[in-house]
Formats: sequence, structure tokens, C-alpha cells
Amino acid sequence: MTPKPTLTERRSPWVVFTSRADPWLASETAALVQRNGLVLRLDGREMRDAASVFRTFARELSFVGYFGHNWMALVDCLQDWHGPGHGNQDIAILIDHADDLLDADFLGMLVSVFVDAAFKSNLRLDADGELYEWRQRIAQHFIFLLDHTAPAAFTETAARGMDVAVALSEGRLLATLTEWPGSDPGSAPWTAGPLAFADDEILNGLIMQGIELFRDNLRCSIHEAMDIFQSRYECLRRERPADFTVSRAEYGKGFYS
Repeated sequence: MTPKPTLTERRSPWVVFTSRADPWLASETAALVQRNGLVLRLDGREMRDAASVFRTFARELSFVGYFGHNWMALVDCLQDWHGPGHGNQDIAILIDHADDLLDADFLGMLVSVFVDAAFKSNLRLDADGELYEWRQRIAQHFIFLLDHTAPAAFTETAARGMDVAVALSEGRLLATLTEWPGSDPGSAPWTAGPLAFADDEILNGLIMQGIELFRDNLRCSIHEAMDIFQSRYECLRRERPADFTVSRAEYGKGFYS
């Protein structure tokens, strides 16, 4: 059973993609603030590339001056944060207007950074995964808030993150870490790695069969499976264009029309 996401407990899932109108968000952020936690909001529209991601986080979270502006440095600063809460307050980092990140080539890496940093913060681990006896555990979670894009559309890209497993539950996309002791297993309902199990069907235009494979493997709704199919289709069009049996213009005739 997929665990229900939380912003107040020190447990997975560490990353959630959901609609900005999700009632769960209002309830959880209110509970976090009531417990003296912090809710920080970043604008996803500012994150156009890796460099702008680093600048945005450094500015909004008051990173130390020697922040290295690379992915490993981002993990280090997030998991050992010394911003307004001085590392002692639970924190939820909300990324507003995250829809445009769907096409970002760095999104898988960003999700990987988030699950790694949150796992270490919640379990009081250092950069090497060793227990910090002296450091207080803090609940740290990351939320991508979507204005109009279905969370399921991000499944393919998020699952490409290193050591990331994803699951769909109650209309939300959840992400966790798979490779550390005590993290969630990569077994059902969590799925890790590129969603390649329907590639043959996609490449050969077997649309309904491909959608059914996504639905059955990810235990999601047919509408979510269609969103995931479309995302994987676009990925394969970029990475394996010569392997398609029909052109983009001909693809899906009789199914979509």
C-alpha cells in the first residue's frame, strides 16, 4: 500500500507532484505551521536550467556564501540547511507553477536531489549516509504544484532520477528513495527507473496495448496511463526517432481521431 503523503511526519514520500487546488496541501501546510514548521515557496517559472535552479534555491533559502552551484552542493545545503530555521524547524518547500518543468532536461536530477536530501534530513544522516548523533532530525518535503498539468504526466521524467521510485496515488505523483537501508522498497506499488516496459507497443503504434501496460504496471487509472503514455511517447520520439514504424503525423490515426 502506498503511504499517504505528509508534511509533518519524518517519513516518505519525500516528493509530491499535485494540483495547486489539492485540499491535502492546505491541510498539511496548516498543520506544519501550527507545529512551528516552515513553508517556503519558490517559483518554478524561474527554473529554466540547472544554473537558474541553483540561483533560485541559493537566494530563497539563504544558502551559505560558499554554495558550489552544482547538484551535489544542492544536496548538501538542503540536507544540512542553515536558513531562517537554522536547521531546527521542519520544512516544506513548495515549487509553484511547476508545469513548465515537465520538459526540463534536469527534472529527473532535481527529483533525485530532493529525495536524497529529504531522506538524509528526516533520518539525520550526513552526506555519506552515516548517522549524525548530534544533529536534530527535521521533517523535510518537496511539493511541485501544478496549475493545469496532470501529475501523472511527470511520471516518466521523475522515474528517470537516480535512485528514485515513483507511485501514483489519489491523483498525486509520489517519489521516494530506493537505495538506502530504511527507505521504501522499489517493489509494487513503487516503480523505479525509466518506464520502458511499453516501448515496443509505443514504437509500433499499439496505443491501447501500451496504455494498458502502464495502467497495469503502475496500478493507475486509465486517464493517468494515457498521460504517462504520451510522456513516454515524446521521450522516444526524441531519443529513438528512427525506431518508429510511422511518422508523427500518421501516429494514432483511428485512435485519437
